[in-house]
Amino acid sequence: MTVGFIGFGHMATAICKGLIKADYAEPRDMYACAADFEKLKERAAEVGVRAVETSGEVAKEAGIIFIAVKPGQVREVIEPIVDDLVGRVIISVAFGIDFDDYEEMLSSTKRAAKVKHISVIPNTPVEVCQGITICEEKHNLDAPELEMVKGILKKLGEIEFISTDKMWLAGEVASCGPAYAAMFIEALGDAGVKYGLDREVAYRIVSQMVAGTGHLQVETGKAPGLMAEEVATPGGVTIKGAIALKEAGFHQVVGKAIDAIEESKKK
Repeated sequence: MTVGFIGFGHMATAICKGLIKADYAEPRDMYACAADFEKLKERAAEVGVRAVETSGEVAKEAGIIFIAVKPGQVREVIEPIVDDLVGRVIISVAFGIDFDDYEEMLSSTKRAAKVKHISVIPNTPVEVCQGITICEEKHNLDAPELEMVKGILKKLGEIEFISTDKMWLAGEVASCGPAYAAMFIEALGDAGVKYGLDREVAYRIVSQMVAGTGHLQVETGKAPGLMAEEVATPGGVTIKGAIALKEAGFHQVVGKAIDAIEESKKK
């Protein structure tokens, strides 16, 4: 089945690369449009997908369509092409736009009920098929369509269905988290560099350590605190570093990232 992207920024590109890496779709079977067509052509050429000038062209060519524009642009993008979206499956990655928002946007047309859609929040590791995608539990896909969407998203990593009221919080942790994880990788790697490690080697070591630790937690289901205890043996070197992190308020500092996001939503 052909895949389309309305909007082709960083997240859409990451999804596209992931689907190609997973052998889900050939680049020639993928279509993309964006507001800046010249920039789109350059980005599309990098991955080999077809760049088209309008969202209508994407809707006519693709059976599965990712809506990947900014939240404030969703209405102006989909309203003109509603008729072309009938018979397609829409996967929205516009953060903050949920099922009810789409239903309201589509309510002006009699064919709205025939437009199938689900809202999701992927994160950038989907580019290497190691992501986590938060999926809204509320959608209007039938059983075969839902299984198809699950199959696509599982090609990109893990999926988690979340109720609408908790979806955006889960999305903040999942989609903002890679930025914080990258900052941790940089900080711990730089600490190694401070004492003599080559920078590229340090970053590579830390990145694999983070990836492996995450995989260990997912595979075993162990509480992170227990995993830390298993490494931080009494009198060992790890416990000294762990105590220093606790004294510096490590948990509180990390938590402030989500606090800041939640507070910004109240303004």
